[in-house]
Amino acid sequence: MKQTILFIAKILGLFEIASWLTRNRIRILGYHGIWFLDDHFGNFLYMDPEKFHARMSWLEQSKYSIISLGKAVDDLRQRKTTPYSVVITIDDGWYGTYKYMLPVLEQKSFPATLYVYTEAVESQKPLFHILISAIFQLSNKAILKTDSINMDSNICVDISSASKKQEALSDVLMKLHTLDSFQAEEFCRDITVALGFDYESILESRQFGLMSFDEIQKADQRGLDIQLHTHTHHVDIDAPEKIVDEISINRKKLESYVTSSLVHFCYPSGVHSPEVRRYLKANAVVSGTLCDTGLVTSETNLFELNRILDGQQVSQLEFEGEMSGFLELTREIRNKFKRLFA
Repeated sequence: MKQTILFIAKILGLFEIASWLTRNRIRILGYHGIWFLDDHFGNFLYMDPEKFHARMSWLEQSKYSIISLGKAVDDLRQRKTTPYSVVITIDDGWYGTYKYMLPVLEQKSFPATLYVYTEAVESQKPLFHILISAIFQLSNKAILKTDSINMDSNICVDISSASKKQEALSDVLMKLHTLDSFQAEEFCRDITVALGFDYESILESRQFGLMSFDEIQKADQRGLDIQLHTHTHHVDIDAPEKIVDEISINRKKLESYVTSSLVHFCYPSGVHSPEVRRYLKANAVVSGTLCDTGLVTSETNLFELNRILDGQQVSQLEFEGEMSGFLELTREIRNKFKRLFA
């Protein structure tokens, strides 16, 4: 139904009208990593290389102007935005970003910002919880059965249905959370093998790992704007003062590798609060991007910058609906009606 409505709206010229009405609002695109193994896992977390290239090609041929995050923030401060401006942001610092996204951005001469999660960069270990989540989804096994001397208690559980698989995954992730780094790796290896995958090949692929500091330095030299994303990829709403150390460590780990200003921030998983924002502002951070969907106006708080999160399952029509502002205006009209009849 949504696709049909969007198709009709585009045919009727409503996308074009919405684009003109929202021309002075900034579109901040949000991406994460690239999926380059077989099949596919993730929607907003991983996009395949071909789809990312197609998106960038569409932008290149469109009327939109790709500007840097720094320019966008300066424009917002002056309350004078350039019509049809777009900012490209990428979260975390996945290896796939370096291998697949950066060459496309270079080819198109598009500025982009990468928010880096430094603890995972420093460890150079895969993110085990994501690796396990992926192999659970991709495995065609009906039973998860481990038989390893490395595990305190081996597992034998039915995963033949989606609900049983989800329940088993929740239990495995809960167990993973209790383990130290060495135990977590051994546990992840055993689960991976039990689900029918070659752990060493997955490890070697770097699908679930982040860039190294040397690669971040090279990305910076190639024009990627490197910015802040906390050290541990965690924001504690109940203890907002902890963000000070997160930013300090994040910045310190990056500063010797980059020429970027290190003053822009992305909230991990979109977690934020007024108290966290105050601590950011007091620690030389000038902007914060969210995971909330929307366009940015000259009235937007610089620490509450909405984005358009693009994903593998987002159709081209949906993408154009967001970029044009049609879906944004639709949400605004719907919210006005809700308030009117509340």
